[in-house]
Amino acid sequence: MDRQSHHLLLRAPAPTQQTLSFCDASVRGVTGWLAGLPKANIGETARQLYQALIELNQLRIASETRLQMLELLRPDVHFVCTQLEKHYVNQPIVLSERPRKVAGLCQALQNHLAVGYKLIVVRAVSQPDRDRHQLLSVALQRAIHSLGALLIRSTQLYGPAAPGLWLELHQLYQLAVEQGTERLLIRDPLARHGQGLSAEQSYVASLLLGCARCNQLRQQSIVKLAAALEAWGAMVHVQAASAASGLFLLSPVVDGPPRYRSLFTDKDQQNLLGIDTRTLVDAIEEHLRLAPDNRRLTRLPAAAGLDDDLLRHLSSAWGAISERTFQRIPAQGTLSLCIGMTALHYQLAGQRPFNEVLELPRTSNRAVYKLHNGAADVWANAFDAQSSTVELLPNHDHIEFIRPETSRMAPGAKAAAPGSSTKNNATAENHPVYQVQLIDHSPGGYCLAWNGEVPSQLQAGELLGLREGNAQTWSIALVRWVRQVRGGNTQMGVELIAPQAQPCGLRLLRKVDQGSEYLRALLLPEISAISQPATLIAPRLPFQEGHKVQINRNGEEQRAVLNRRQGNTGNYNQFDYRLIGQLAPERETPVTGWKTHTAGGDEDFDSLWKSL
Repeated sequence: MDRQSHHLLLRAPAPTQQTLSFCDASVRGVTGWLAGLPKANIGETARQLYQALIELNQLRIASETRLQMLELLRPDVHFVCTQLEKHYVNQPIVLSERPRKVAGLCQALQNHLAVGYKLIVVRAVSQPDRDRHQLLSVALQRAIHSLGALLIRSTQLYGPAAPGLWLELHQLYQLAVEQGTERLLIRDPLARHGQGLSAEQSYVASLLLGCARCNQLRQQSIVKLAAALEAWGAMVHVQAASAASGLFLLSPVVDGPPRYRSLFTDKDQQNLLGIDTRTLVDAIEEHLRLAPDNRRLTRLPAAAGLDDDLLRHLSSAWGAISERTFQRIPAQGTLSLCIGMTALHYQLAGQRPFNEVLELPRTSNRAVYKLHNGAADVWANAFDAQSSTVELLPNHDHIEFIRPETSRMAPGAKAAAPGSSTKNNATAENHPVYQVQLIDHSPGGYCLAWNGEVPSQLQAGELLGLREGNAQTWSIALVRWVRQVRGGNTQMGVELIAPQAQPCGLRLLRKVDQGSEYLRALLLPEISAISQPATLIAPRLPFQEGHKVQINRNGEEQRAVLNRRQGNTGNYNQFDYRLIGQLAPERETPVTGWKTHTAGGDEDFDSLWKSL
């Protein structure tokens, strides 16, 4: 593909207007207009920027002037998008109408900014006789950076990239390569690390994001990853597919992210590009091996704020091919599902609240009176005993033995508790059970589709309870990935952890202070077929390896030591453990561990301006 054909794949309008409605069509006019923006009113600022970008992209003006105007607008677009991020990040996966429109507005602002830079690229490439090397270099880097912001936002929302976005990224990078400027450092005030970015750094940041298995990450982890990618882009280089060191390959003429080399045939690899992630993965693994006190010596840039679980995930995603353990089989039907430790604990405990799980089985402490207890009367043989007749007590001395009415039972008993039915119903409403559609299944898990509103707590890494049909037991599972498919449907991949579990309470034992409060935990069974010992799922804080803990199962307390952490499930860790004694030896019981991008031009944002 020659140089002329690359820019033909870029989507950019043909400018037709001569003036701007909001200010004079000059750099000075735009500067003065920006100074008057009501920055304290994000909604109004967003509205004015949105309309200004649309008009600017329709303005017929010299490329040099257009670049200066866009450079003035770019920091304010970034500011507004950053301020609006709170409306759609750390929100339910399926956004309600208002957050969805806010996210769409941010995409529209970023898209119109990218269109402006693409206009400069298209015009500069179509006039190669003029000396526009610096102009084209800046426009290419800015366009790639703006499209990368669109990709980050789509990834945060677990949605697919906009059609054509990957293709434009590939074509812009190819133009930079042909100009010989792909590694030229361009001063960029929006660079997170350092004074500038090259076109290749911005491009590689998007490539790394595209093959980081972000649908397995929580939103906050994606935000942290996006902040570090620019710094890591310098450690990864784009190279020919013939270089064997490239784990991932991509086609510059295909609208898609990089894929594993093994997914391409040898014949297909002739016109492909590869990316070598070995240096970056080595730096990540070296960082993980460092003791916490020595992390300041790491050679991994931008490592501050990145937790070890995220880094392990990235090392796995970029360092080795992920092979599916089991073959998926298409399936139909529904599953019952509950979400989160609280709901799962409640269902496993027979729909009992947590405080009842920590109590011994309830026994009556009321006095019981019997007319005849069956014991022999020691005075029966006395000389004055009346063996043949019974002397009745006078009426005024007669004692009536009446069985207590249910309404007079002790307030702690379930059958007697007034309003207990209403309380139980309210508790059940706080731990709902959902019905989800089966797409496919394997011995290791399911692919499920969620039709309708998705609960806010559903996210990658969350614990689930699964139940088939009329089964009584709940299986323990984990959300591995979440994605939005075109058409508004939400799908998730679920990994089975254990066929059953026993709910319990867990608290940390301290040498000096009193132990912590009991928190919900799960005991998972030993799986001898795969040599997996009995394990315990506990909250990430305060429980760590080596801690002494106390396990409470229906009031029976046992002490244990948390051994090696076998894995983590979002906010929870999974440990194998060793019992060190029992607090109630007289009742000794063997422990059985139970284990959009939007174009923006046609969408109506009028309802947002004042509400923001």
